[in-house]
Amino acid sequence: MPRISLPLLTALLALFLAAPGRAQSVDPHRLYEERCAGCHLPHAGDFVWQDLALTQEGLTGQRSGRSVAAMLEAGHGRLTPQEAAILLAHFDMIRTSGQLFRQKCRACHVSARDLARQSLILREGVLTGRYTDRDIATFLVGHGRLTPEQVAQMLEVLKRATANR
Repeated sequence: MPRISLPLLTALLALFLAAPGRAQSVDPHRLYEERCAGCHLPHAGDFVWQDLALTQEGLTGQRSGRSVAAMLEAGHGRLTPQEAAILLAHFDMIRTSGQLFRQKCRACHVSARDLARQSLILREGVLTGRYTDRDIATFLVGHGRLTPEQVAQMLEVLKRATANR
């Protein structure tokens, strides 16, 4: 069993702080767009799935073979330790959530982040249509041909994107 490194613990803390219902001062989507997208792919999800690999050391660059955590710790991107932890947690969440949004939703919606920012709001912990007041959990049951498991997964992805405005 691999040993948990300090960067992983820091990333897990950032993940905990980024959980829906908790305030977070840094939006990981915006952080990626402002600090990474100039040199890497414009969308963090595309970057994670196209340029990173999951290895025993965690996420690594496919071309370099170097740990993303190690690269960020070494100053890549000139991020603060907090920003690096937030991005690592964000990349891990993207990887954990799979490619469900890309497979089921991207034909109509550009990104989970854009959908959440433009059309959704968390009201008392319930994901709701910003303009329709529609309960999104109920709506997703008959939308996008999602299975019940995929509905639950998509709700978490959208809640996370909504919470990180």
